[in-house]
Amino acid sequence: MRILVVVISLALSFAAQAAVPDSVAAIAGRYAGRAYNGTNMDPVVTILSFDSQGRFNGSYYVEDEIQEFEGRLSGLVQEGERTFSLEWTDRFGEGFAWFEFSSDYSSFTGYWTDTDAQSQFPWNGVRQ
Repeated sequence: MRILVVVISLALSFAAQAAVPDSVAAIAGRYAGRAYNGTNMDPVVTILSFDSQGRFNGSYYVEDEIQEFEGRLSGLVQEGERTFSLEWTDRFGEGFAWFEFSSDYSSFTGYWTDTDAQSQFPWNGVRQ
């Protein structure tokens, strides 16, 4: 019985690590790009990753003329073959983002909105 419990535990552990499909795991990486911030496009580094349990972790760092700030990305949903929606949160607010990745996942183009989704603002990145 003890061996059965160990085997089941190992199987569940492997299943949790394999829970992220390849088409989703392919987005993991660090991307340098630009995002609309205030009145212009500012440099942004977007980091997308998954932990050992398959949970999505995302963050971004923006450098504008006055300051640097960071934000968190969560709620990743695959909307299409290489298109994903997420939620962003930083000290200025929260909202949604949509990223469409290139066929080799080396870059993405997309946009972000605030919670009312009235306007769309560009956000892009190239894998570093």
